Amino acid sequence: MTELIPAINLLLATFKTAKELFEKSDSTGLKSQLLAMNEQLLDMKEIALALRDENISLREELKKIKEFEDRGLTLKKDAYFDKNDNGPYCPTCWDNEKYLSMMRKPLSEFPPACPRCKYSLDR
Repeated sequence: MTELIPAINLLLATFKTAKELFEKSDSTGLKSQLLAMNEQLLDMKEIALALRDENISLREELKKIKEFEDRGLTLKKDAYFDKNDNGPYCPTCWDNEKYLSMMRKPLSEFPPACPRCKYSLDR
């Protein structure tokens, strides 16, 4: 993917040079084809950028899943605990957003609650 965007940029630069050379001539059919080609190249670049962003996002998600697996988290007592029995971690934050949030016990409440989404083990 990293070579696609520079290749499109090079193609756009080549196209612009060809267009400048062509503008010195009188062929309107060729000119309209060059303009159509320019629009298609710009569309390709936009798609390539979107694919690059999606790729980055998916890599981040895979990294979070790998972190989850490395911690040895398991769901028990309606929350996640790691292989050393550290926890509880919020199941709502992990299941919905792949965000690992340690649930805390507020001083005024007994059941642990997530500081991020307010999920509580009292539910």
